[in-house]
Amino acid sequence: MPSQTFLNLDISKQQKLLEVAKREFCTVPYTEVSINKITQAAEISRGSFYTYFIDKNDLFSYILELNKKVLNEMTREVIVSCNGDMRESFLQLFDMLVQRIEEYQLSRFLKNIFLYFSIYKEKFERPGHDLFLYVKDVISLESLKSSDLEFVFHLFMHNLLFGITEAVKSTNIPIVREQYRGKVDILCYGIYKEEK
Repeated sequence: MPSQTFLNLDISKQQKLLEVAKREFCTVPYTEVSINKITQAAEISRGSFYTYFIDKNDLFSYILELNKKVLNEMTREVIVSCNGDMRESFLQLFDMLVQRIEEYQLSRFLKNIFLYFSIYKEKFERPGHDLFLYVKDVISLESLKSSDLEFVFHLFMHNLLFGITEAVKSTNIPIVREQYRGKVDILCYGIYKEEK
């Protein structure tokens, strides 16, 4: 996480460094991200960078933390707008996230996130738990069979992350969307026909 020196910087200087870094993480594989390119584009010295962040991993962790807050807010807003309906919320979240990935060209950034998680997974003991705690009070329980809301929420999140991963890799988003919707329906309605 950033040092107090970074947090004491003028907001515009913080934002410039973070924007440059995000651009770098969106452009090249994680292993090729260059601190030199970041510092040059942000117009700071390499020494200044290391007074703000320990290293590239520390910078990326902070960017992930900022993005996590945005995702938390977006997820809560979508669930509220869908009156707490899990099925409709996760269908809308998928469409919104895929649109943002395409609009902001975030495919490489997501690939870097997935690489980052595989390298540093020990830092994330319960991925998604904070998000669950942030949104659980706006999820409608009326139509849910399971009393374990967190388990159900994580099933939906896992399905969403898998769907987003497939969308990033695919050249045919409509097919991925259709497959994702099918999986959401299986989560909601099961695989067995109703007995008559």
